[in-house]
Amino acid sequence: MAGERILLVGRGHLGKFLRERLRVDGDLHWIAELAELDEGSLKRMHPSAVVNTAGKTDLRWCEDHPAETFRSNASAPLELYRRIKAACGPEVPFVHLSSGCVWDGPYRADGKPFGPDDPPAPACFYSWTKAAGDAMLLREAPGGALVILRPRQVYSPLKAERNTLSKLARYPQLIDTPNSMTSAETIAKTIERVLAPGGEAARGRILCVYERGVTSPFEVGTFLAQAGLRKKPERISKADLDQTLKPKRVDTVLSDPCFEALVDPPAAQDELKRVIAAYAKA
Repeated sequence: MAGERILLVGRGHLGKFLRERLRVDGDLHWIAELAELDEGSLKRMHPSAVVNTAGKTDLRWCEDHPAETFRSNASAPLELYRRIKAACGPEVPFVHLSSGCVWDGPYRADGKPFGPDDPPAPACFYSWTKAAGDAMLLREAPGGALVILRPRQVYSPLKAERNTLSKLARYPQLIDTPNSMTSAETIAKTIERVLAPGGEAARGRILCVYERGVTSPFEVGTFLAQAGLRKKPERISKADLDQTLKPKRVDTVLSDPCFEALVDPPAAQDELKRVIAAYAKA
């Protein structure tokens, strides 16, 4: 990104992807933890934008480690924002990666997809901490340079444990319920559009980030099987899955006209096939 000095926080699956994807012509500082950032180091970096991908995402781990999960997903993002504001000023764009898992559907009670203004309805502790972190940030920075992105089931060509493709390649049985998914490439494009001239209108709000249309874990598993990455999956009902899987797995379909006007995302099946082909070669 020409001329940008981006501070990228988080060394998980998405952080690793964005580290290479956002490094074009500008400087990119990549760190793992909030502890690495004090006021002096932030003033020396003086980033022109901050992208926070850090957080805990494993549902079972989050249930078993509630204090660390809350710190990582709620209190740490707020502290990071406060440090950036104190050292660099409130005008520095702050892009925070949240989650579309704050809703449990796949659709609202009226049958429509979930949008950024719908109140969260967390179904597990992980989702609760992400919703709490969003609320704390929005209260701290009303109408400011904050942008909260809510992707759903993030995937990329990277062979990473938390990559949704890696997870769906492991399970012999998969549900066939409607869901949104989000390519890491679509997230990168969203960040670029938000930080580019003209992207100011998207700041100070939540954006749902996804590919157009719906897919399902079973359909993704079928695409992976067609690429030779797994055996063809068996279907399992959502009711049977909920009886055996704790904490509960949510299904969510997203919709956001502001996001679609900003990014013009690809169709879900087209993007899945493109990324799966790259994943198979990685």
